[in-house]
Amino acid sequence: MKKILISLVIALGSLSLQPAISATPAFSAQAIAQTQLTDLSLEQIMPEFYNGQMNDAVVDDDSLNALPHVGLGAVEGEERTVAAMHPVIAYQNAASEPRYLVIIEKVQVYQDSGKVVDCHACQALADLYTFKPLDDGSYQLVSDTQKDDVFSSSWGRIQLDETAITEGMQPLGSKLVGSIFENGVSSTGTDESWWEVLHLPEDDYINVYSLGDAGGSNGGEYDEGSPLSYAYTATYQVIPNKAKYYPIKKTFEGTKPSEDYERIVPVNGTEILNFDEVEQVYK
Repeated sequence: MKKILISLVIALGSLSLQPAISATPAFSAQAIAQTQLTDLSLEQIMPEFYNGQMNDAVVDDDSLNALPHVGLGAVEGEERTVAAMHPVIAYQNAASEPRYLVIIEKVQVYQDSGKVVDCHACQALADLYTFKPLDDGSYQLVSDTQKDDVFSSSWGRIQLDETAITEGMQPLGSKLVGSIFENGVSSTGTDESWWEVLHLPEDDYINVYSLGDAGGSNGGEYDEGSPLSYAYTATYQVIPNKAKYYPIKKTFEGTKPSEDYERIVPVNGTEILNFDEVEQVYK
């Protein structure tokens, strides 16, 4: 039963990565470019995008206090929102021009104690922005996410790790750069992980999409050699071609439970996933 619940969590997490197509307004690069900042600091970012929403907030969490942060919006019941700015990620676009990715995480904390609301199912929201440097030293907005996009979360914090995003940064299409990175969950001796794909387009909104299973094991539950134990990996390879979105090949190795969890079966093989621009999914 617990394996089924973990799989359900992963499935729901993957669903949360898919955008609501019908509710998305048309992207306008010309309108986006009107936003310019003197630097990429919390003091510049917050008044530009969250003017009139900022306030003081008590925070009692070491990892959150390590980030520049400020209270955001009204208090709702016992909770309130804190906006935290992650370290800026530098990368190059498809034309090898410098770009910068800014992540503003929105974390729920308790109003009185300042501690993070960290239940197992608690999610955090985030807004992502990309900028390009101008000759005068300022920065011009290139793209952003739709406000309050939901990302994979763990115990009330988003799973957008700066190191993993930087290491996974690469061309994902003929004019597209982004990152492929791994996320996962662990529960009572069982580990499950999945790949996510961050698109950083300059003619559309930023978004993160599910690439599906990245592997798993139950080594914390059963000894190696047990007929009930399993472990497998799912690695990826981007296949460059002339397409707008490059295909991605996944290679599976090892053993995993069957769909009905009645048997342990081998999973050696490959699959090719393509990005469906209409449905906005890799399949």
